[in-house]
Amino acid sequence: MKTYSSEELQNISSDFRAIARRLSRTDYSQCDANLKRFITFIDANPFVSIFIKENNTKEYDIPGILAKRSWLDPFEVSTVITEEISFEYQLLKYAVDNFDGDFTSLYGTYFYVKSKSNANDEMRTFIEHIVDPLIDYIAEHIRKAYERAHQIESQGNPEFPSALTATNSTIVFNSSVGGNVATTVNILSETRDQAQEIIKNMKELLDGQSIDNSDEILEILEEINDSLKENRKPKNSFLITLKSLCSGTTAIAGLATTLINLFAS
Repeated sequence: MKTYSSEELQNISSDFRAIARRLSRTDYSQCDANLKRFITFIDANPFVSIFIKENNTKEYDIPGILAKRSWLDPFEVSTVITEEISFEYQLLKYAVDNFDGDFTSLYGTYFYVKSKSNANDEMRTFIEHIVDPLIDYIAEHIRKAYERAHQIESQGNPEFPSALTATNSTIVFNSSVGGNVATTVNILSETRDQAQEIIKNMKELLDGQSIDNSDEILEILEEINDSLKENRKPKNSFLITLKSLCSGTTAIAGLATTLINLFAS
């Protein structure tokens, strides 16, 4: 099996997040194209396809499951991770092969778990149940591999930078003290809530406007939010990168500065 460098993994992560984000946020009119793009990436990228093959351990009778599914019953997802990944991948692959990527046809388009709803709302619920968990498993696999690669590379090069910018992608490395012991600073719940509200507002602005580096900014915001969910102060490298990406972008530069100031020591 090929050994991937941290830069290669960062590029894979950047490409995957961009494609996955389009699928996760799709509307009905683009759901077929976005799913086909997503499945094509999974099947074509060797690093990701190996992960799927290793976890696609249970064969599901998708046509039988669709035929037996009761009206407004959500798809049943196993608590066993490999079985969950198997089902989610096979279900979405079936939609590509049999419905030309229109995954809403898996449940009848207009009714998934509610009878009084609309196609886009029902699609959002399906995405939360089936699509987003698969995206999260793949993204976490890439992240862990990246951290392992970076740790190996930094051990061999003590001058390895803590942050740098590569073509079309911002690379952010973990800061650490005493070798493998990562810096951890707990934060007050009030600070966390304020930060998450700012992040929410920034994401809304990014969704509503055409802003350069929006994908990179969203990726950094997700990393910061992950730290907040664990009640940890975001790494300084994330905050520095966010400031750099948002500089000169009037619409969100002020919010970015406010967010960064919350964690100023």
